[in-house]
Amino acid sequence: MTPEQAEQAERERDEALVRHKHNTARYFTEKRQVAWVFLAFTLVWGVYGYFKMPKAKDPVIAVRVAVATCLWPGAEAEKIEQLVTRRIEQKISENASVEKIESISRTSLSVVYVTLKEDVADRAKEFDDIQGRLDTIRDLPSGAGPVQFLKDFGDTATLMLTVASPPANDVELELRSRAVARAIEDVRASASSSEPRATVVVSFPPSINATSMQRLGDQALRFFDALPETDDAHFIQSPGFIGVDMATSLDDDTLLRHLRAFAQDHLSLSELHPDVWRPIIVRDPKDVRARLTANAGDRYSHRQLDDFTDTIQRHLQRLPVVSKVTRTGVLPEKIFLEYSQERLASYGVQASGLANLISARNITAPGGILEMGGKSITIDPSGELSSERELGDIVATTSTNGTPVYLRDMVDVRRDYQSPPRFLNYLDARNAQGEFVRNRAITLAVNMRQGEQIDTFGHSVSEELAHVQRLLPEDLVIRRTSDQPLQVKENVDLFMSSLYEAIILVVLVALIGFWEWRTALLLALSIPITLAMTFGLMHVFGVDLQQISIASLIIALGLLVDDPVVASDAIKRSLSMGWKPRIAAWLGPTKLATAILFATLTNIAAYLPFLTLPGDTGKFIRTLPIVLTLSLVASRVVSMTFIPLLGSAILRAPAAQTPASEQKTSGFARRYQQVVGWAIDHRLLVVGVALLVLIVGALVGSRVRSAFFPKDLSYLSYVDVWLPEDATLTATRDTAREATRILQEVAEEYGKAHPSDGKPRQVLESVTEFIGGGGPRFWFSVAPELQQLNYAQLVIQVRDKEDTRMLVPLFQDALSRRIAGARIDVRELETGKPVGIPVSIRVSGEDIAVLRDIAEQAKAIFRSVPGTARTRDDWGSDTFSVKLEVDPDRANLAGVTNLDVATSSASAMNGMTVGQLREGIHQIDIVARLRAEERAQLGDIENLYISSRSGPQKVPLRQVSRVAYSLQTEKIRRRNQFRTITISTFPQQGVLASEVLKEARPKLDELQQHLPIGYTLEIGGEAEEQKKSFASMVVVLGMLIVAIYVALVIQFKNAVKPLVVFAALPFGAAAALVSLVIMGAPFSFMAFLGIISLMGVIVSHIIVLFDYIEEAHERGESLRESLLDAGLHRLRPVLVTVGATVLGLIPLALHGGPLWQPLCYAQIGGLTVATVLTLLLVPVLYTLFVRDLRWIHWEEH
Repeated sequence: MTPEQAEQAERERDEALVRHKHNTARYFTEKRQVAWVFLAFTLVWGVYGYFKMPKAKDPVIAVRVAVATCLWPGAEAEKIEQLVTRRIEQKISENASVEKIESISRTSLSVVYVTLKEDVADRAKEFDDIQGRLDTIRDLPSGAGPVQFLKDFGDTATLMLTVASPPANDVELELRSRAVARAIEDVRASASSSEPRATVVVSFPPSINATSMQRLGDQALRFFDALPETDDAHFIQSPGFIGVDMATSLDDDTLLRHLRAFAQDHLSLSELHPDVWRPIIVRDPKDVRARLTANAGDRYSHRQLDDFTDTIQRHLQRLPVVSKVTRTGVLPEKIFLEYSQERLASYGVQASGLANLISARNITAPGGILEMGGKSITIDPSGELSSERELGDIVATTSTNGTPVYLRDMVDVRRDYQSPPRFLNYLDARNAQGEFVRNRAITLAVNMRQGEQIDTFGHSVSEELAHVQRLLPEDLVIRRTSDQPLQVKENVDLFMSSLYEAIILVVLVALIGFWEWRTALLLALSIPITLAMTFGLMHVFGVDLQQISIASLIIALGLLVDDPVVASDAIKRSLSMGWKPRIAAWLGPTKLATAILFATLTNIAAYLPFLTLPGDTGKFIRTLPIVLTLSLVASRVVSMTFIPLLGSAILRAPAAQTPASEQKTSGFARRYQQVVGWAIDHRLLVVGVALLVLIVGALVGSRVRSAFFPKDLSYLSYVDVWLPEDATLTATRDTAREATRILQEVAEEYGKAHPSDGKPRQVLESVTEFIGGGGPRFWFSVAPELQQLNYAQLVIQVRDKEDTRMLVPLFQDALSRRIAGARIDVRELETGKPVGIPVSIRVSGEDIAVLRDIAEQAKAIFRSVPGTARTRDDWGSDTFSVKLEVDPDRANLAGVTNLDVATSSASAMNGMTVGQLREGIHQIDIVARLRAEERAQLGDIENLYISSRSGPQKVPLRQVSRVAYSLQTEKIRRRNQFRTITISTFPQQGVLASEVLKEARPKLDELQQHLPIGYTLEIGGEAEEQKKSFASMVVVLGMLIVAIYVALVIQFKNAVKPLVVFAALPFGAAAALVSLVIMGAPFSFMAFLGIISLMGVIVSHIIVLFDYIEEAHERGESLRESLLDAGLHRLRPVLVTVGATVLGLIPLALHGGPLWQPLCYAQIGGLTVATVLTLLLVPVLYTLFVRDLRWIHWEEH
């Protein structure tokens, strides 16, 4: 059949369609006014959906973790494990929805983490069930409990506000420095020694009791006067400071070390007082101002910060968009009754009797109601304590001569904060001069109410903060140390700009591909219409706007322009055949309706199975298949409705018609037909070369490195600082301060090495220190550590998030080199499913010594692997402990019990709460404890007197017990009710976790084979999560192949033709892997997703090509002519579509960060090869199946 005869046959079929066919495409071209209304409605619907959709940075992954805690003061870790932790674990395990139980048993505390299964829909219901079961525990040891269950442990702060005190201002510094200088000059004027003098000065705010500071100064005077290197010491005092002036040969650092030793060893204090300024050494009184300025304390006390943040909390909590506001870093106040055993004994009073003494005076009970004269009058007896002065005025007893003895005569009444403190919060940020200043702080975690818009939340909080700041001091520092509203806005704006860039590139490709402005304009108009319909559908289906959903739109661009491109090309063909625009506009798309439909369904089938991915990984990418499906549906609808409408108005027939025979023999078409014709004639050679290329590509692709999810591109990173288990909060705080200083130095050097406009950049914005525990959960995957004295978390905020990835290894290297005796890990935030430490193994068993021995072997294996750093286990070392071994016979003779010994020891050392004092909204505990100088040394324990709970007798501790010293396991971890020790290591910069594990795996397997009976070894970390997720992806891949195959069988009505399609798929996958190798990107979860989704794109192109082949077959063309004509007709649409897809992915690859780069590289490489496959290799394979294999029947007409 000649080309003219084929064209005439096609014309006759078109005329039949015009006479009998009625569909949506025809309706929209003939009922134009209705169509324009629908178009306007679609655009408005899209705008409405866009602005109404919830916005977020990432998809919401619900944290399925809760925590149960139980206190048993003084109990050792192993006893906690056996008598408390195991009972809690057993109760939790009764819930069928629990996936994992992890616990930590440490001295005085049991912590049990419960993780629900990933498929649990109602977390609240399951957590309520677990709490109900925990409430039934009745067999805890005496003194233990109750069990506290934190169901909101997984709540992530939408906004983190850190409120800090500024340093003391210039006025206060000037007044204070004058007073200090004057006092030093006065005392030195009467000094008897002519040796060089130095003055140790401690400044304090007016809120601290001057009497208690004077007593402390007297003790310091005796301490320094006793040093052999000092002489002629004098005590100085004035409002706001105390000091000791002395003649000494010691340098400043040595004097400060002596002062710290005095506080820790003689007073058992980690610091003199939280509000006290750092001590200074003054040699020359003229230097006082400079010294005070360099060591100035904070202007506002912890109590004032408490009040300020309480005001902020109450104002924010009342906002409708806020669900809750919590504060971290509040240092509770205490009123201490510090007693001497001898002094109490002289009055015949026991420490345990102080509680009864105070409760008899501190009453809140009502005095009744008096009815008189028809009225009710409330009688309110006085007695509730309102100040520490009133507390000291309580009459305790009477002396022998009948005069009252007040409580203040028996004990020292001192107002202070929790001492030693258990948790502290500091903010290190730049002041107005650009210098870093470290100040005490309290952090507020503000959570958004579910279902609210995050931009509305951000505006509401900002407005309320602006209002409440008028009620607070002007110089109070309020910093947003984690700002999700800002991150979401930036992320959405970034991805939307990438979308706009992709749209522009797609339109340019269309303009170049069609080389005709009308067709390019039609395609350009179709994109916003399709996106508007997609946004409307996304709103209806409850999809939020975040990086996954927006990136899905960018990925979909190449797919959703495919239908309009094919439809526009078909309209132009109909116009070139002489049909009027209004007929050609619906006739062209109608002729390809079935092919376009099955191509769309195939693409949907390529993505929809991803909805079946289980767990957190499936939840993370859930919006990708939904958005792609909705956009493809929208594209299909647009191609059959608005494209015909707009095409009838925009497209016109070419001025000069080129005969079909000339089109085939001119320009690029002739060269294409020559190449394809040669390939068909030499098909065995072509297939052989293609297989060779496939094998080479597969070998190259096998070199790609494996990973799971990359780190998040964020302004925030954080540092975990771990000291030995027995470290004090003071040691942890000092280490955190030093770490922060190093971070500032490294950031400054980095800023100099990467200048902006020729000037060093200020890279670091702030460092928020949480000492003694973790801060609020500011990122879904960063689980806050519960309070423990040996831990600190530093949250780093930089000004440019692109710097984070470069700074983290620099921070890690500097901290590891310069800080000894601490485990320090600098961590980036994670994207997708969190894995924690990238390389880890778990060893489970029962015997602690065996577990530690296996752990040492595993650590040795990891340390032998090149590219590893910071190899460790999570149990830590054993710690020094003191045991009181009570002699039961002596105790019985003395009339005391073991409980009396434990109670007296704990009360004397740590204090016991004997009452509360109410001050406004504050309830301040009243705590009785030994004076500091009587509990500062280990030897002081033996000097304790044991008071009997059943009588007045008091017995020296040394008479009924002896003090024994030993090492004990401080921390015991369990997993799923078995003792488990986790050994972990971190890959060095440039090394992947998979590479480390691959190198260590043979030795680990050998270790596993030689484990004792009852002990197991499991691989954890990234490998564990990657294995589970990739296994699910393989299932999805199988579902996808079956779905596509069924769709192809239905369309082709042939079970063999789909095999031609599938034969082309491995080439695209191999090309994708090669692209990853070339670009240095890992084979991550997103790369896997990109390769799988390639299948739908490749198949959709081949479907339309097959449709043309069948159409040419029906016209009576030979196999060769059919293949050449089909390739020629699909040449421009395929090139335009692939060009649009590839260029549309470039902005996402440039701006989307490490999460999207592997997917983009895989799809760009795979689609480029897929283009060659569709236009060159598929005709060859088709011929092979027909002529050589004879699996496809072809009847020549």
